[in-house]
Amino acid sequence: MSSRRNNPTTRTMGTRRRLKRICRAEKRPRPTVNGDPCASLSDKLEALKSLIPATDGERNPDELFQETADYIVLLKTQILILQRLVDFYASNQNQNAV
Repeated sequence: MSSRRNNPTTRTMGTRRRLKRICRAEKRPRPTVNGDPCASLSDKLEALKSLIPATDGERNPDELFQETADYIVLLKTQILILQRLVDFYASNQNQNAV
């Protein structure tokens, strides 16, 4: 009973597929910082710091990522509340028009 895993042709095909995926991923446009696709990690962290509301003191990357996640949750919550307010006032306006 031969296994596909032990078949050298199958292993080669799997490797080829992985390599193709990697090559396709490398061709995708990468995020840039101020138009520079090769910006260093510290430049990217500075760009992230500029997007998050200021807090006192210097932040290490772990704190910055946590604050970023918290800020995203806050923004999503604000959007949800504003959507609910729009729905509420739209439904009240429709009831008053009748």
